[in-house]
Amino acid sequence: MLLPILFIAFLALLASVQSISVPLNAGCGFHLTTSGGFNGSVGQLANGQVRAGGGLPPSLFTWFGDAFADQQGRSCWWTPPTSVLQCDSNQQPSHGFEIGCYGGVSYRDQSLFYECHTGDGDEVNLYLLPKGVNCSPITLHADGCRPPCAGESSSSSPRSTATTSPHHPISTPLQTSTRSEKRRPSQAATSTTSSPAPADTSTPDPGECLAESPDAIILINKGNPDAAYGLDSNMVVRLSPDDSAVFVFSLQSSNAGKECALVFNLPADSQQLPQYKLTGTGPISFALLEEPPWNPANTTYNNAPLVALPLEAVVLAPGISAEPLIFPCPGADTQIAVMMKDEPGSDTCLVYQQEPELPLGLYLVIC
Repeated sequence: MLLPILFIAFLALLASVQSISVPLNAGCGFHLTTSGGFNGSVGQLANGQVRAGGGLPPSLFTWFGDAFADQQGRSCWWTPPTSVLQCDSNQQPSHGFEIGCYGGVSYRDQSLFYECHTGDGDEVNLYLLPKGVNCSPITLHADGCRPPCAGESSSSSPRSTATTSPHHPISTPLQTSTRSEKRRPSQAATSTTSSPAPADTSTPDPGECLAESPDAIILINKGNPDAAYGLDSNMVVRLSPDDSAVFVFSLQSSNAGKECALVFNLPADSQQLPQYKLTGTGPISFALLEEPPWNPANTTYNNAPLVALPLEAVVLAPGISAEPLIFPCPGADTQIAVMMKDEPGSDTCLVYQQEPELPLGLYLVIC
């Protein structure tokens, strides 16, 4: 399977960005859950080691703006050299955590973590890097302590799990990050391409970002699970309770050492851009697939590749910019496939045309 190989072989050295954190909601409590290789709540052993599975009761953590501690007041940190998550007394915590406005957890702009087997039943340890045994990628979600999303009051409750960047949409010209010496992927300029770009343009200079359109968009429909809709040269995306979209992106070896991110952007109504039609208020979700469709023109709901890793979910609204995943660009020429679909029970419908030079839709951003 392509994606597990990519995750372990190519994403082993995950992005680490020194950030300037602003304490938000300091002192509030939250629980953690995992999605991906292991799905469940996060607890602890008596010695403070953070684990999931095994029937461990969920641990209550306390947020301190960019770090956290457990209920016994032990600081939580990535212990060297294995980078396993542990909470210890008389220990400085790891600083650089963020809780997104929909609850997605990241660490220094890394939103992909790992669960690795412990040998104690189905219990798994949580790692920053895949340095344990039988590791699989996961994402982390916090059920509290999140900042308000764009246009949302601080008292509003989350509707779904996502790490979003409503204040940093793709824009022109490049913006300067207030959090980091390095530009965030969601701050990339809208220089895009709908097909693999030549090496001189696909590898930005240091400090520059490039946003690339998908190579292909494949529509599938669970109401007509054996219907193949083919490849649409107009790159029209349709999303509904039945309609889903599969995006195929190219990754290039020339971008090794850079930061890659999946960024989904819906411009605000006030922007003079081609219109999109959005109705409903339910969450939509993203997921990495095991491999790109082997025959895109004949891909159906029933024969589409399986999900390798669920990513973020988000409630769409004009002006939102979401980052479902940030990862180091792999040093290989390959492709990844990403599915966008309604969450179960969602009523969201979205129609738009993905155009190469406009900040609308799902992009692969390279910094």
